[in-house]
Amino acid sequence: MRIIKLCIFLFSLNMLAQNGALNSSERQAFKASVIEKSNDINSFSAEFSQTKHMKMMDGNPESEGKVYYKSPNTLKWEYTRPYDYQLLFKNSKLYIAEEGQLSEVDLSSNKLFDKMGELVAGSVNGKILMADKDFDITYHHSGKNVKALIIPKDRSLRGMFKEIWISFNVQHLIQSVRLIDPSGDYTEISMKNIKINQPIPSSVFQN
Repeated sequence: MRIIKLCIFLFSLNMLAQNGALNSSERQAFKASVIEKSNDINSFSAEFSQTKHMKMMDGNPESEGKVYYKSPNTLKWEYTRPYDYQLLFKNSKLYIAEEGQLSEVDLSSNKLFDKMGELVAGSVNGKILMADKDFDITYHHSGKNVKALIIPKDRSLRGMFKEIWISFNVQHLIQSVRLIDPSGDYTEISMKNIKINQPIPSSVFQN
């Protein structure tokens, strides 16, 4: 019986080590690795699936699409299911295409949307980990992976997202993003078929 209890205790310690906070040296090494990789990313593309979890709704609405990034700050989210919807961040502007209609938002004149653009792009390329001025960031083990807990300091942004969790795989590339709003509802975005520094047609970023 003592042996069984000892095994359970050791197993529990191992699970805590795999899911606890990174220590100082681990945190510095991980952050340096992600930033180094992000600085080498000239282009990024991936397929994504998105699930919305809402306490007041039966079922979890799902959508799919593709995301494209081109350094330094051009980003496109292209939803393909269940409807066509596109968000293009380019040249300090946000272009929204929906049902054949195109609208435009000047990010430079809208502080909240500007920070949203930085948040979205930073979440894709990993550079959000450099934004200590705008976010409180802590790092946690998740099995063999690492998750970053990001809390906005800006009150307006915090009114939209209470917490952001970014999961990195063993190669320290972004695997998923969870956006939690103040009510506790959250959106989970998972990426697959990630391609780094592969050619992306210029037509992808045309508005």
